Amino acid sequence: MSEFVDEFIETWKKVITTPSDFFRQMPTSGGYEEPLKFVVINYLIAGIGTALITFGSLFSAVIAAPIFGIVWMFIGGLIFYICFKIVGGSGSYEGTVRIVSYASAVTAVSWIPIVGWIIGLYAIYLAIIGGTFVHNLTTVKSAIAVFIPVIILLILGILAFAAIVALIASIGLAGLSGCY
Repeated sequence: MSEFVDEFIETWKKVITTPSDFFRQMPTSGGYEEPLKFVVINYLIAGIGTALITFGSLFSAVIAAPIFGIVWMFIGGLIFYICFKIVGGSGSYEGTVRIVSYASAVTAVSWIPIVGWIIGLYAIYLAIIGGTFVHNLTTVKSAIAVFIPVIILLILGILAFAAIVALIASIGLAGLSGCY
């Protein structure tokens, strides 16, 4: 068990402190076992930390957070894989899943108030750096790929907001016309 913990800590430190070196040397194939373990530990730490500071259910945090991390690893990997391909990336789906997995290193400290939000932005940086090496892209193209989902979600959010405002306005106008 101690070897596993030491290996996790060493990998975590490399991802956080020297991401360019880490992603340059990271294998882009070899299965999902190591990245999966890394994600589960990061989300487990985040779940426990969140439960402690919010007085939430430790049981649900210990179960729900790692499950969310596993789901995000594969779905986020697919989303980013498509985005990296759109900008001309040459990497594999497995390599992209590994980017998402190791970028989750920030999740282990994301539960810390204020610091969590700031360091959460570092995950974006990690994904961009990972994309440059895994998909053989320039930093600019990798950044574009990482921000494509953000832009799409922003547009969808604006459209949803506009639809809700239009619905409320039409209901309000319909209600007013019945008053006369």
